[in-house]
Order: sequence, then structure tokens, then C-alpha cells
Amino acid sequence: MKRIVALFLCLCLLVSIPAGMRAGAVNAVRSNSYVYIDGSSRPFTAYNINGNNYFKLRDIAYVLNGTLKQFDVRWNSATNSIELLGGRQYTPVGGECSTFYSYKRPVAKPTNSSVSLNGRKLALTAYNIDGNNYFKLRDLGKALNFSVEWNEANQSISVESAYGYSEPGNNTYQITRGAKVGDTSKRYIQNWAGVSEVQQFLYLNEGMAYAFESQNTLYIVTPKKRLTTPMKYPLLGDVISDSAGNFYVVWGDVNNSGNVSAQTIFISKYTSSGAHVKTTGFVGESKMGATGNTRVPFDAGTCSSALHGNVLMVNYGREMYNGHQSNNVIGVKTDSMEPVSFRTPWDIPYCSHSFNQRVIWSNHANAFLYANHGDAYDRGFVTTNGSSEKTLFHFYLPSNANYDMWIVNKTFAQLGGLLETSKGAVLVGASAKSLSGNAKTEKQNLFVQIFNPNASSISKSMFVGGQERSGATSFDINDNQNSPLTPVTDYGVRWITNYTGSEVIAPHSVAANDKIVILWNEMRSGSPVAMYTVLANDGTILKAPTPLGKFRHLNSYEDPIYFNGSVYWASASGGVIRVDSIKIN
Repeated sequence: MKRIVALFLCLCLLVSIPAGMRAGAVNAVRSNSYVYIDGSSRPFTAYNINGNNYFKLRDIAYVLNGTLKQFDVRWNSATNSIELLGGRQYTPVGGECSTFYSYKRPVAKPTNSSVSLNGRKLALTAYNIDGNNYFKLRDLGKALNFSVEWNEANQSISVESAYGYSEPGNNTYQITRGAKVGDTSKRYIQNWAGVSEVQQFLYLNEGMAYAFESQNTLYIVTPKKRLTTPMKYPLLGDVISDSAGNFYVVWGDVNNSGNVSAQTIFISKYTSSGAHVKTTGFVGESKMGATGNTRVPFDAGTCSSALHGNVLMVNYGREMYNGHQSNNVIGVKTDSMEPVSFRTPWDIPYCSHSFNQRVIWSNHANAFLYANHGDAYDRGFVTTNGSSEKTLFHFYLPSNANYDMWIVNKTFAQLGGLLETSKGAVLVGASAKSLSGNAKTEKQNLFVQIFNPNASSISKSMFVGGQERSGATSFDINDNQNSPLTPVTDYGVRWITNYTGSEVIAPHSVAANDKIVILWNEMRSGSPVAMYTVLANDGTILKAPTPLGKFRHLNSYEDPIYFNGSVYWASASGGVIRVDSIKIN
């Protein structure tokens, strides 16, 4: 990467050339390295000078035009200076990215022009070759904060505008290559969720960490270290850490033996250095009895974990031995790894056909709070505080469903998160706006409901602001008598988007310094556009839905992490895992 430290382009640079270099010119050798900009090969005329590759400033500005890192280049003859304007669209002057080859060996002269970025002077090495200024790519990447990587194997340079700059050898946290994982960004509406290929969680006071499974090995990557351990069981559900830096891994194992008493869901504790402490197994019991134990963990759902004090609780989707699907809740006392016991199986939060799950510790309720996306009993977004269950938001179901899963599984909605602000608990989701047959053709739009988790029953007064959503639906998935629909009203619904031609796909959310941050994909003409919005603690829109920029991927079924003023997430695409972030003011 030292040789190619350059593709540069120059975004900023005052040119600080040693006195010895100013005295005379040096020879420049045509560079033959391949250059990729945001994954696409681009032609450049570049030169190797003293072992480093130098690129024409205007060529770099030209290829970055339209990206998050675009900038314009202006020449100020009065001050003999190059002025770079970050965030501005580049104005071509002609001849950019020309690959004209001259057999004459060019001579590189130290540039004596100053360089500034948005009025701030920059110091870097630059040369003038045939009337054009050439800069080191890494100098420019550092100034404009885009990623520059050298691939020794194929002698190529990769520039990626969506990701930040990191020094050579220091990107093991920010970028992981060659991981045998699938893409994390959902590009279409899916009836049910799934466990993400990459788990993410807050680690100590360092920031966001992530974990993934590749070739039967679990990798845990924090901002300061990377740990590996063999997969203890074949299915990975979730990874989380406590205030002492210990890790907790939720595993699963499919049981095809028919033994309903077999343990299939497990929680393992590891020290901060990766040493295994203890594993606790569960059968996944519920109020459904022995045939309602867990046979296939994480089936048609996700896996969500929350820590409070010395208690860890997990809400996950699963298939039972009776062939039906639901959520299940398990927990451990982290100091002893003994299971959390429920008074009776009927006290375990249960939602039939739960296609997405969340659990958080609620300071308002002083208890763990659960959310499920159910399509049967109950049918809607359901929250559970202890054994108190409430359907906050209903899904349309026509009469005469007659247990046809093609009809029942279609809820016209996706769960987008459960979090808390000072105003109350917050349910985030995407749904058709209508609670009627119109839902079948409507696009999914983003909404939030802010509510008091301690309310004894559903009422308008338990919600903060919002509007009513009324309609009628069936509550019987087995109905074959064309029974009349039941009138329903949802309260406190705050619609954030109003899409008619596009729709919200797989929203996910996080509380950020008493604000609500939501990310999702918006499908536009068959292509996904990563979006985000920021809401106040009462749901007021502070930042309207905004594109995150080209080439950004999301982690659709993992809620992002808030740390030190920014929201972070780790996404996987094409076997590459990246940490990305947005600043929240």
C-alpha cells in the first residue's frame, strides 16, 4: 500500500515540500496499478514518484462527483492557490480521466501553489507534471475522509466514498474482508424477519463492537481487539456484552430426534479475553406445554437480548415441536449463569406466529419490556410488560381466512424497534396506513407510537400525541363463515413518511441522547436507497427522511448502536463487513 498510497487526487493540500526537493525536479514513472472507485474500475493517468503513486487532482474530483465526498476545484491566480470546496458538485474543465500516453518521460516539479479545503490550508506533497497538479491519494483520503486501500495480491487501489479514512494496518475494526457471511441489507418486503449475519452491540466505553460466524468460527471484533472461538452450536442468535467486558452468546441447535425435552437454545458466557466461563441450556418451554418447546431456534424471526444489573433476557423466534411458530423468552443471572425462572409457563411472554422480536429494559416500567410482530394471536404489534399484554397496532385480516397461510402471514407491516425516551416507550414500525382491504395495495410507511408501558389498558391517554387509525379486521385466522369484521382503533400513531410510489423496507431504530433515530431502505424504481430520520423524544421530526448516500448498506435486522454523539452500524455486502456511522446533533 505504500507504493499505492497514492491515487490521491488532492483534496486539500498546501504542499509542504522539503527545501531540497524545491531545488530540482524528479523523474516520474507511469503507474500501472489498477484503480477501483466504489467498486468500479476507472482509467487514470498516474505516476510513481519516489515509490509513491500520484494522481491528478481533477481526475479524483471528477470520479467522486455525486458521492458523499464530492468536491469542486478552483484555481485562484491572484494568490497562486488551489481551492477545494468540500461537498460541492465538481465543475469539469475537460480532459478529466484522459489516458493519453506519451513516450516522453515526464518531469515532476514540486508544486509551489498552496492548497486549501473550505478555506483551511492543508500541507501535503504535490508535483506539477505537464501543467497539472498530482497528489498522493492517501493524503487526499485523509483530508476528505474517504477509504483508500491497497491490494497487494492484484496490485490495485480501492477508493470507497461511503467509508472513512483509516491508516494502513489500522482498519481491522472498520473493515473485515473475506468473511463468509451474507448481505445484511434487505431490499424487499418479507413477511418475517431473520437473524442478521452480523451482530452488533455496545462494548464498554470503546463504542460499537460486532460479531459474525464464518466457517464454523465465531469472530468478535471490538474497536481495540479481535477474538475468535469455535462455534459451540451451529446457529448464532445474538451477542452482547456487560459492563465488565464479558461477552454473552445466544446459540441454537435444531432437534430432529423428536425428544421434546432436549435443550436447543443456549446462552454462553465468555470473559473479555474470550475464555469460556459457562453455558446454560434451555428447552424453550412456554404455555403451549411440552410440544410447545423449541425445536428450531430463530425460525421466521430474529433474536434480541437486553441486560440489566445481573440479568440477561432474550426474546427470539422459533418453531415448536407442534409445527407452529412463536416467540420464546429465556434468561440467565449473569453472575451464576443460572436460568431466570418464571412463576408458571403462562408468565413467559408469548405471541403466536411472532415474526420479529425485541426486548429492552424499561426505566419507565422498571422491568423488561418485550415487543413482538404477531400475525395470529395476537395479530399486530404486541408489547408485554410482565404478564400484561397489549396490542398497540393492528394488522388487517379479511374474513374467511380459513387458516390459509398465504393470507394470514401477510400483515402489511414490519416491526422497526422498541426503545425508550424520557417521554415513554417507543414502538417503531412500518405499515400500510389503512386498516382495511386497501392495505393489500398500499405501500408501507414509517410510524412511531410513544406510550406509557405501565398503562393498565389500551386507551388514547396512554399515548403521547399522534393520531387515531381506525378500521375493521377479522380476529379469527380460522374463520370460514365469512364472519363480520370487528371495528378497531389504534391510538397515538405518528406517520413519519407518506410514500405512494416507494415504501419503507426493514426499519430499525435506536435511542440517541433522548432522540429517536430510524434507518431503513426505500425501494425506488427497483433499487434500494438507504435512508434515516431523527425524531425528538416526543416523535416530532427533527430531521426529515434523508438518504444516507451512495453505496451505503444497512444491517436490517439489528438495531444500530448510539455512542458518543453518533449512530453506528456494521453491514455486510459481498463478504466485506464495514462499520459506518452518522453524526447526531
